[in-house]
Amino acid sequence: MNIARLALKCLAFRAKAFEISTRDPLKFQKKVLLEYVYRNKNTEYGRLYNFSKVRSISDYQRLVPLAVCETLRPYISRMARGEQNILTVDHPIFFGATSGTTNKPKLIPVTKFSQKRKAALMGLWTYYITRDHPGITDGKVLAIISPEKEGVTESGLIFGAETGHAYKNLPFAIKHIYVLPKEVYDIEDFETRYYCILRIGLEEKNITTVATLNPSTLIILCQKIKAWQNDIIDDIGKGTLNRSLNVPAKTRKALEGRFRPNPDRAKELKSILEAKDELLPKYFWSNLELIECWKGGTVKLYLKELPQYFGDVPTRDMGCLSTETRSSIPTSDEGAGGVLAIKTNFYEFIPREDMDKPDKRVLLCDQLEKGREYLLVVTTPGGLYRYNIDDVIIVDGFFNKTPVIEFLQKGHNATSLAGEKLYESQVNAAINSVVEKYNLSLALFSTAVQWDMPPRYVFLIEFDDARPPVSGKELLISIDNELRNQNREYDYARQAQILNSPVLKILNKGSFEKYRAKKIRQGAHDSQFKAPELTADPEFVNNFDVALEVTMD
Repeated sequence: MNIARLALKCLAFRAKAFEISTRDPLKFQKKVLLEYVYRNKNTEYGRLYNFSKVRSISDYQRLVPLAVCETLRPYISRMARGEQNILTVDHPIFFGATSGTTNKPKLIPVTKFSQKRKAALMGLWTYYITRDHPGITDGKVLAIISPEKEGVTESGLIFGAETGHAYKNLPFAIKHIYVLPKEVYDIEDFETRYYCILRIGLEEKNITTVATLNPSTLIILCQKIKAWQNDIIDDIGKGTLNRSLNVPAKTRKALEGRFRPNPDRAKELKSILEAKDELLPKYFWSNLELIECWKGGTVKLYLKELPQYFGDVPTRDMGCLSTETRSSIPTSDEGAGGVLAIKTNFYEFIPREDMDKPDKRVLLCDQLEKGREYLLVVTTPGGLYRYNIDDVIIVDGFFNKTPVIEFLQKGHNATSLAGEKLYESQVNAAINSVVEKYNLSLALFSTAVQWDMPPRYVFLIEFDDARPPVSGKELLISIDNELRNQNREYDYARQAQILNSPVLKILNKGSFEKYRAKKIRQGAHDSQFKAPELTADPEFVNNFDVALEVTMD
């Protein structure tokens, strides 16, 4: 038995304990909550909201307010500067970074305590995979993740992708089966990074599972093989790395130190190319058993494309996973739902229809109904308390008495086509900056979505002036650049090519007024009507007469 399989076999006991806990979820939810509250009762936040007086879930809900990113940002900023005992008694060791509602990235503290809890949950997720696909541990994992280091806080702690940090801290028994080294993830140029992923991946014959959050990344990689296939085969045969690539010297040295001439694999790939006229994973990874990626929300479109590249390989959802928390454990390849992780975080749920009400209902896990949609609120081991992560989930059913949840979409005033989490406030800031830059006068600006492969945003503009003082292409590039400045994950998705270049549609004069009149006839209030600056409705553009469409090509 190999080391990885032995390590995973030990997780069977944890899985059994978890499944027992799902018979009485509220009992374990209370236990988790009181543990975190008691642990942090003497922190600044704990003293402010009387954690020491919390004896029940209702006490906690009465004493501690609901929070969002901007509520906790001042506390987290102080932690990033090195102040201690603010949100947690545990010292941060890393900060996960993700986009917030402003152009400032959200920093999410990670402590050794929270890291241990997340690792235990990751172990459960891995257990259920290997239970259903035991052959995975006999081969290698090709995991595509983001770099751990994007910057350093004032106190000297690294901040960046939580997935990169988690990879760095994997136990050796698991980490040694990952085929891509850390150096590949740190390459900034995406064309170079993709080439290196394929060069290393195609050389390894025994890939048994492929893992990445967004399935569109896999499609992009497969589409790039054709342009590079001869260079890759040549590199594999000679044990080299193409000299034309933009690889930093230190990274090149580390990667080339791993390579050895492999003429047999090069010959095999040439034979596949001659026989099939194309190199695809379904031909060169014959032992592939599973694809691990998101399956819920907007990515379902891309799942339909995977079989043409990978063949009839099952997919397993990653679960409700974000920088803030992992909230579910998928236990099957079917669907996109996962069992609520009741022993890791404390959860509250706001019915979707109550999202904008001042007197929102806040429900617990035993009050949810199958088929209903809820906004997810979490209390985590890393110091987030009653934190609205702006994710809408749907209840697919129940595992024993514990909800099985599936990510549906971001909350109100936000979209996420490729994981970028774009907020209406960011769109507003971007267009205001462009309007000021060019001294424009607009009757309408709105942003809609277009489900191409990959997807893109569509900017709709109606000018008050007959002849705007800027070309459509220059305006489009400026809006795109401003959104890149406002949202780091939008910029990442554009660079990674999982988000296509946007399109500008210039509307005929009077388009907005016609739309406004139509909505008022349908019951909208005249004095309160406002066209959305961001909408996830792909049919929204059909409300307007387009005079000119502008692309970046």
